[in-house]
Formats: sequence, C-alpha cells, structure tokens
Amino acid sequence: MPSVAELVAVKQKVEQRFLDQPGVTGIDVGYKEVGGELTDQIAVRVHVARKSDDIPSADRVPENLEGFVTDVVERVYELQVASRPAGMTLQADTRHFSTLKGGVSMGPSRVIDGSVFAGTLGAVVVDNATRAKAALTNFHVAAVDSTFQIGDRMVQPSLIDTGATPQGEFGAILRAKLSDAVDGALISIDPGRAASCEIDEIGPVQGTRKATLGMAVRKRGRTTGLTHGSVDGVSGSIQVDYGDGLGVHTLTNQVSIAADTSRNALFSDHGDSGSVIVDDDGFVVALLFAGAGSSTSANPIAAVLSELNVSMCVSGSQAARGGVPATHGKPVVKDVRDHKELVKDKELIKELTKDKELKEFTKDKEIAKELTKEKDIKEFSKDSVLDNKTLKDAIDHIKPLEEPPVGPPGPGPLGGQTSLEQRLSAVEAQLARLGSFIEPEQRPDLRGAALPTAPQPAQDGTEELRAELERQVADAVTAKSEFDTPMA
Repeated sequence: MPSVAELVAVKQKVEQRFLDQPGVTGIDVGYKEVGGELTDQIAVRVHVARKSDDIPSADRVPENLEGFVTDVVERVYELQVASRPAGMTLQADTRHFSTLKGGVSMGPSRVIDGSVFAGTLGAVVVDNATRAKAALTNFHVAAVDSTFQIGDRMVQPSLIDTGATPQGEFGAILRAKLSDAVDGALISIDPGRAASCEIDEIGPVQGTRKATLGMAVRKRGRTTGLTHGSVDGVSGSIQVDYGDGLGVHTLTNQVSIAADTSRNALFSDHGDSGSVIVDDDGFVVALLFAGAGSSTSANPIAAVLSELNVSMCVSGSQAARGGVPATHGKPVVKDVRDHKELVKDKELIKELTKDKELKEFTKDKEIAKELTKEKDIKEFSKDSVLDNKTLKDAIDHIKPLEEPPVGPPGPGPLGGQTSLEQRLSAVEAQLARLGSFIEPEQRPDLRGAALPTAPQPAQDGTEELRAELERQVADAVTAKSEFDTPMA
C-alpha cells in the first residue's frame, strides 16, 4: 500500500489543474468510496459538485495518477454558521454559562444586514502576547463578513439562542484571520469572567495532536451537540463561498471528517462552526469551519494556533505537570541507599560492572557525588579484599571521577540524556532490573580456600594482594574527596 506522503506529493502536482475545472470543489488524499461506503484503500480524491458522465474526456479524472488510485466524490462545502432574521428565533443551545468553556453557543452582538448569527465557542486558549485566556472560534462566526472591526462585541449564548446585549456579552474580537489555511478568530474574555480549559460533554483539554487518517474524533457544537466521526481525508484543498465582500476562498491542507453514522447521521451542521475537533484522549486536532452533507472540513489546529498566536489552554493538572517528570534526584538516591546489602554481593557487582549504562551513569558528576557519599561503596571495597577482579571493576567505575569528562556526553543509553531527571530515571530502570540478592549470613567465607580439604592460600601472596587492594581503595577515597571539594 502506498504511503500517505507519496499520495500527497502526487496530489500537490495535479491539484491546481483540477481546481481550475468547473464543478470541482476540492481535492485531497483519503479513503476511496465504493457504493457510498468508505473502504480502507487510500486514493487521491477529486471533489465535485455533481458527478456526471457528460464530461469531456480531457477533463475526466483518470483511474490512476502516476500509478496511484483516484476517486471522485460529491461534495459542496458550506460554512457551518447559522443565521436568522433579527427578531426570529430558532433556538438550539440556550444555556448561559457564568464560566466560559468550549462547545457552547456564541455569536456577534451586532445585527448584520438585518440578520443575527450563531456559531460555537470552540475552546479556551491562551493569548501568547498577553498570557491572558481568550476564546477560539471561526472568522466567519465572529467577524461574519468584511464589515467587522476589531473590538466588535460577542455574546454567549448567541442572539439566536436567547442571548442578550449587553448583559450577555463576554468579550470582543482581538484578532480575526481568513488565510489560505485558517478561518479563525480570537475573542477576549472580560476581566472578572471565569473561563475553564474544558469542552462541554467532552471534558478537560489535554493538549493538541496532528490529525491522521483513520483517527477517531468527536466534537461538541452548538447545533448537533456531541457527535462522533473519523478522519477520512488529509491535505485537502477546498473551495468555499464566503459571500458578498469576501467571495470564494480556497483553503489548503485541510482535514476531512466522516460522520460515524452508527452514532450520528451528521458530524456537523449550521451553527457548529468554531467547534474544536478532539481525539479519544482529549487532544484537539482541528477547528471545524465547513461541511458538505455528512462530511466536515476543518483547519489543522497547529496552523490555527500559529496564525492567531495562541496556545491551547489545558486542564489544571496537566498544566501543573508541564511535562516535568515527577521523579527527582533524591528518590533515586534513596533507592540506592535502600540497596545497602546489594553492593556487598560480589556476583551482582560483577554483573553491574559489565553494564555499559551503569558505567555511563557513574560518569555523571552530580549522581556520582551522591553515590560516593555512601559508606556502602567503601564497605564493598573492603568486603571484596581477596577478589581482585571484582574490586578492580568497581574501582574502574570510581576512577573516572578523578578527571570529569569535558564536552558533550558520549553515545549510549545515558549519554544522550540532557537532564538530570532523565539520567536518574534511567538509573532507576537499571535498579529495577536487579532481582533478589544474597543476604550476608548466606554468603560463603571466601577468605580461605573454597573446600575444607584444599590447601590454604600462601600468606605472602595474600598480604601482597591486600596491600595492593588497600592502595586502590585509598585512591578511590581520594577521588571521592576531590569531587566533594567545591570547584574554585
């Protein structure tokens, strides 16, 4: 099966040729339709207002492009804003919220050409310029047309849904953007008005993600409420009529959503414009702005946030975590201290000294300072006095401390880590791999021969070896002392 990237590359080569043809409303990469049902085959899809056999052969969509499958789908895109003549009501979501949140009715306070408009407050965001909370919706929901001004007031719920001015007003247009990728607007939130980083019927926002083909998604909008669907198209270029004063706009790199018809007939309808589209984990992936029957089109959320210069407002607990690991240095060192008997076990020490990750770990100055304070390392050296190889391996870990490495860390599982928390987490993982250990009373006395009937080691050799090992221990203690001494 070809990759999405390969198909997108082909689509980009031919899209302008097709978009310039009469009746073509868009082109994207998505799942091929057969008999009105989506398949799992990925194709370059050309969108048309109406399928017809009365098309000149030169203008027909070929069955394949550069060896890749194509498809033709019927879609006419309309802005998903609701409008009614002033004085006429057709209510959908009449709830008034003292604490603003995503997924609820909103609209302009002004009457435009005798009509009032309604859309959806998609989510609460953070204005990067001021760090203040603000509301996210579409350009065509807040500004409506080319007659808008920065500072135009907004009301929640919309005037269609029993909203009233000025008592229902909550903020004003800060920024409004209609570009080749984004239909978005940023609305201020009046001082003293509370706002929550959650979406009605969905819950707290966890962050943002990129929409991918097949991703299950949902949204909460003013008109159709909570609906479910899946991403059926990406990299879409679609043509939408914005009306008098603005005309037809082509928006590129758009996301297409197919309704989950087992749960809802439509994913969106008029009045749902401005809703944010969220995955199953609570991450926002797109901003809804247009629809075509059971299909919905949306701006990728990354483009929206970038062009409006805002960040997604996430739930309190997620924001507090800020991506910083909860594990810090001291719990790790405590774990090391809890393994006092572990460092006395010769067989385990032999295994540890073969571990390249542990060698890299002991080169870390901050961790080494903590570990070299432990009496257990000294005890280990003394307990292993007759096992020269074991002690030498342990000393090899301590000797690098005499000359701290200069420059960036070397390669290896720990060498690429840049923060102390990450290195400590890696050490914890190594400690977790250690199983049970032999208790002191269970260990054999290795100071004599292995068997009672075997000859005892020569005293002269033992004393000489003892002296050499004690010298190495002294060197290790000196190295540790130098590390404990603050640098000038």
